[in-house]
Amino acid sequence: MKNSIIILSVLFFGCFAFSVNAQSINKKEKAVHIVLFKFKEGTTSEQIQSLKKEILKQKSIFPGILEISFGKDFTSRSKGFGYAEVAVFKNRNSLESFNKSDYHQQLIATHIRPILDDILVLDYENKNDKN
Repeated sequence: MKNSIIILSVLFFGCFAFSVNAQSINKKEKAVHIVLFKFKEGTTSEQIQSLKKEILKQKSIFPGILEISFGKDFTSRSKGFGYAEVAVFKNRNSLESFNKSDYHQQLIATHIRPILDDILVLDYENKNDKN
């Protein structure tokens, strides 16, 4: 009887410890990357559409990107920042690797810098996401 109680206790607490450990492993915070763009005067809609195409293409090229969007502001509250990109990465390490990648650096040099007047970037970890 005593051995049965010990075995049940070990199984119960072992399962509890495994459950807690599995929860902490699964709670890797996703990283959210927000970029606001203010383009130079004279930037054409073709240049912006080309940039949009390249930005959206990143999801198929870089596996760390879970979601990505690019769009034009429809309010007058953006203080001149007319377009935004929002990307969700698997985690902070994925975002940091992406920022340092040759692909991303090339995108900045060829599609962003030539038409950019100003930029605002904000990155945060989504600690409230339960997935």
